[in-house]
This record gives sequence, structure tokens and C-alpha cells, in this order.
Amino acid sequence: MEALFIIVMLVAVFAAVAMLLSDNAVHSALFLIVNFACVALMYLMLDAPFLAMIQIAVYAGAIMVLFLFVIMLLGAEKTTSPVRRFRWLEIVATALGVSFAVVAFYSIGAGRIDLNGTITRQPQLRVVHAAPYAGAVDVYANGELFASNLEFGKATGFEAVAPGDYTITLNPTGTTDVVQTVNFSLNGQTTRQANTYTAVAYGGTDSTPPTVSLVESNLESVNSRTARVAVFNGYSKPVNLIDFGADSDNAETNLALRDDRVLLSDIQPGALVELPLLSEDASQRSWVFTEVNANEPDFGKLPQVANLNNLDVYTVTRDTSQVLVLGTEELLDGSTRNVAIPLVDKAVEPFGSPQSIGNLLFSKYMLPFQLIAILLLAAMVGAIALTHKEGFQPRRRDIRRKVMKPLTNVIGDQIGQDVAGEAVPRLPAQQNEPAAGD
Repeated sequence: MEALFIIVMLVAVFAAVAMLLSDNAVHSALFLIVNFACVALMYLMLDAPFLAMIQIAVYAGAIMVLFLFVIMLLGAEKTTSPVRRFRWLEIVATALGVSFAVVAFYSIGAGRIDLNGTITRQPQLRVVHAAPYAGAVDVYANGELFASNLEFGKATGFEAVAPGDYTITLNPTGTTDVVQTVNFSLNGQTTRQANTYTAVAYGGTDSTPPTVSLVESNLESVNSRTARVAVFNGYSKPVNLIDFGADSDNAETNLALRDDRVLLSDIQPGALVELPLLSEDASQRSWVFTEVNANEPDFGKLPQVANLNNLDVYTVTRDTSQVLVLGTEELLDGSTRNVAIPLVDKAVEPFGSPQSIGNLLFSKYMLPFQLIAILLLAAMVGAIALTHKEGFQPRRRDIRRKVMKPLTNVIGDQIGQDVAGEAVPRLPAQQNEPAAGD
């Protein structure tokens, strides 16, 4: 791979130099197309196929066709030696090019850029409130307010924090009373695309505080048109996740006709378990959380904890990472019910994908992108100005009608006599050839 990269790089450099040194504008344009193609190959070797296709379609295609049209329109493809009006331009361009190369190499050397080095991603933290008896709480991280008035079933967004040890404290909203305190460490990550963690507060009673567990949130890239679903068990007992999809109307009464499928089994309290990637058209309507009983073969007879039959709440959305937090909710009348809280986040876009490029362009690189567009426009205007011929006058055409014969002669030939009254000589009438012997 390195040898191929070096070969493509040398061809790109040769094409760029040949483009600058060529006296023929058409040849320069063709060398520039070769340079664009080499850059596209480099993008492919960097695992960025979208950028490679954009390089071919936009630059080697549309822009170069426009350049060729301008060259042909202005007659710059002619090989005659033009009169150089800006002799100082070559000197200035050479000086600027050398200066740019010196600055670039100095910046790379002084910055100690290591292309083989790893990127350490800072940790990101969010807090989920799934404790039914805690009420609304304020969340503090190392004594600083992290989130205020966090209600049951709600979650904070991911917030970037510095690596290190943290003490998370839950206080009833607006008070200094401590409901629960937990200590954990957050470290930088070099192997994942997103270094994200979730602290889940769950369980507890009127007299006991809730439990806070820290789990890693997987926001890595997913395959095209798929989504990731994980389950966190905040219930007091182990649970199963079963898909009760049926192939027949009689499946409710006939066990042999049912196609019940265990998606996850024996999920322990406080554990986070991830399912295989799901397609975007997957349905969660028949998914049910049940208690665990190894002696009961009929899943339909297991006590149900919660179901996901609400299509407005539980859906599989492509390119997302979803966590279902199973917990218990306290109702207004003092009773409780089991619920599954969905937490849906956008998965990290694959490197070089249209979404990744779009996010970078519209977030970090909007201004440089616009500056490059202005430079391209200025370069095109400059090319037109440099190839424009001063004092060019188009050849004047004589549009007067040229008559081969005088008009009087033409009319005379038509009527058989001169229009001026003089007889016009005519050819003698055709005579019969003499017969044989005359």
C-alpha cells in the first residue's frame, strides 16, 4: 500500500509540474485532469470513497469541462507563442510557491506531526434518571452542577469532561441533601470513535437510596440502513427480552404455530447488553420483557414486565444507537408500573461518508470552503484576463451582393432582345444533318 501511495503521489506531482510548464493550454488542462485522478486514488486509499467520487465528478468532470470550454472559446489552444505582457508574473508566482513550500515544511517539522500517531478522545458523560422514588434531582460532578431539575425518565445530553476521577452526587432539586453519591474514573480513549459513558440512577424505595451504575455507551458507526439497540436492566430482577411475533392468527392458542424468539436472556440488574445490529425496517411492536424461569418452556406463560407495543415511542431508526432503560415508575396514586425508557442518539458517521463530510463542512470548515470557492472564481477570471487578446478586430466582411452579369444582360437573355432596343445575337437554329449520299 505504501509503494502504491508513493507511485500515485509521484504521478500527481509530475502532472502538476507538467501543467505549469506546458505552453499549450489544452495540454495543461489534460495534465490537471491526471492530477485530479491521482488525488481521487489517494482518497480511495485513505478509505474515503465519497471524497474520491466527488473529486472525479466535480473537479475532473464539471470544472475541467468548464475550463476546456473557456480555453476553446478564447482560442488559447493555439500553439503560437503569445506576447508575454506580465513577465514579472512568473517571478512572483515562483517566489510565492517556494515560500509556501518552505512555510509548509517548517510547520510540519516544528509541529512534530506524526501521521501514525493515535488520537485520544476525551470522555463524554450523561446521566439518566430512572429511580422512581427519588423525585427530581440536581446532579453534581466533583461539586459542580452538571444538570438541574432532572426528572424521572429524562436524560442529560453528552457533555465533554476532562479525564480523571469523578464523584457524582444526586440531590433533591433545590436542596443540599444528598440522595446518593458514587465515585468512578473516566479515561481518554484511543480505539473508539466516541468515548461516551452513561450514569444510570435506578431502583431504590421510599426508605433506600437509588443505585447509580456507570456503563459505556456504544456510539460507534453502524452499517448502512441499520441501527444499534442495547438494554439496561434497571428492574429488581433478571429479565428476558422476547420477540412474540406470530405467523398465524391461531398462534395465540396453538403453541406449535408461534415463532417466539429470545432476543436476550437472563439480563441481570444493573447490566447493559447489546443486541446485534437491526435493519431500519425492524419492528419492536412484539417485543416483551419477561421475568426469568428456566422451568417454564412456554414463554407466553412467563410474567411480563414491560412491552414495546407503542409505535410512537419505540421505533428502530437507521444510523442511531438506542438504549432501552428498563425501570419502575411511580404513579400519582402511589402505585407503580414498569416502563422501558428509550434513549436514542445519532451514531458516529463513518469516515469519508456524505454525512461526515457534510457535518465537517457546515461546522468547522464552512469559512475555508467559501474561501476556496472565491479563489477558484478569481483563478477563472484571471485565466480569462490573461488569455484575452487586446486590440483584436474581427475581419470585416463585404456584405454587398456580387453579380456575375449585368442586370440588363440577364433580362435580355430572358426576353430574347436587348432591353436597350438593340438586337441580341442568338444561336442559329438547329439544322438537320444531311442524308447519306447528299
